[in-house]
Amino acid sequence: MKILHVINSFEGGGAEKLTLQLHEAYLNQGIDSHVVSIKKSSAGNLPNTDSLCLKSPYQILALFKLYSFLSQPRWKDLDIIHVHLFPSQLYTPIIIKLLGFNSNLITTEHSTYNWRRKFYFGKFIDRLTYSFYKKIICISNGASTALKNWQPQISQKITVIYNGINIDDYSPFNKSTRKDNPNIIVSVGRLVKLKNYETAIRALSKLSDYSYEYWIIGSGDLEFQLKKLVNSLNLELKIKFLGFRKDVPQLLNQADIFLQTSLWEGFGLAVVEAMAAGLTVVVSDVPGLREVVTEESKEAPNVGFLINPLSEDDIADKLSKLLNNPSLGLRMSQNARLRSSKFDINQTFYEYIDLCKKLVQLKD
Repeated sequence: MKILHVINSFEGGGAEKLTLQLHEAYLNQGIDSHVVSIKKSSAGNLPNTDSLCLKSPYQILALFKLYSFLSQPRWKDLDIIHVHLFPSQLYTPIIIKLLGFNSNLITTEHSTYNWRRKFYFGKFIDRLTYSFYKKIICISNGASTALKNWQPQISQKITVIYNGINIDDYSPFNKSTRKDNPNIIVSVGRLVKLKNYETAIRALSKLSDYSYEYWIIGSGDLEFQLKKLVNSLNLELKIKFLGFRKDVPQLLNQADIFLQTSLWEGFGLAVVEAMAAGLTVVVSDVPGLREVVTEESKEAPNVGFLINPLSEDDIADKLSKLLNNPSLGLRMSQNARLRSSKFDINQTFYEYIDLCKKLVQLKD
């Protein structure tokens, strides 16, 4: 079986991470897997990776460079073309139609929301885009529901495969070795508007009587603005910007509480990582995160707290409950570790490989 992944970039968030993990898993299974990125970026030492070396996937040149790339004879016998993220999701099917490919075309929907859903004409763009695909994989039930509401005509194409992590990369840290150090609250994610860091920082400013440090792991366009806010609130000694890090598991293993105040998420991959590290989680009550921390049959999770991401007071209240009651946090952290095992990356791999094999068999 020969598979090509097409994605905007190798660097970024959950979509990029999943793509490279799938690629590596396929290679380990003896599958002839390849990945191409439109934007100039690095996939590290992974074999069978290419980059079109553009500054942005939204450049009109991207369409022509991707056409030239896919025109190479080595791609004529592809069984599966798996596309991630817009505009790659639009470019790729148009090009393979022009080239006359007979490959199975699938895509993964990585979010419950995108910029096109703000505009009337966006519905027509997405209707065209998704019409080309044989299967559309959503990374959560929340992402599936949102997409079906947005494009009901494609409901029969949609299936859900949860994202996952390598549980063994994370181990709960022995907090007793930290002695009298402050409680460590941590967030992981790009410094962009949807992550809603401004509200998180303002909420933490209400906890001046507590001993804590807040670590923000990630980089992005809002870094200067957020640092300026921290300075204006006199929180420089409590809030640390750690930037983009490759040792996230090690950092999570040192923390106590995970905070995610996103306005929306397709799936809470960072939340799963935090739970695997034995952290109590305080996360936004939005579909992609809610189902990660609680079963549908339960009204509230036992691994932490759900919060209103627009309410500084609600965030501060939930954090103060954990800071005031370490035994509550300990019980929740133990439950969190157990809950994370539901999202094992090996199960994710199995379901994707099974889907691809079935599509190839149907084509034959």
